[in-house]
Amino acid sequence: MVTAPYIEQAQDQPIHLSYHKGMELDFVISGQLKFAYENHTEVLGPGDTVMYDSGRGHGMIAIGGEPCVFLAVVMNPEGEII
Repeated sequence: MVTAPYIEQAQDQPIHLSYHKGMELDFVISGQLKFAYENHTEVLGPGDTVMYDSGRGHGMIAIGGEPCVFLAVVMNPEGEII
């Protein structure tokens, strides 16, 4: 379970991209999440799910003036604990 805090200063900045092994599935529980995947961005809300190769650039920030709570599941094909 992850809580992305709402940070006013981050709203007009480029979203920092992360890279790590595996596939990731994020399910939004509450709030809104601006999700970036390489050069594409998408706004996700409660009930939305996104699945992606986490070895490619990805990042997210809470938007809408409140934190965003989401479930993040990382699946590593080598079975290593991440």
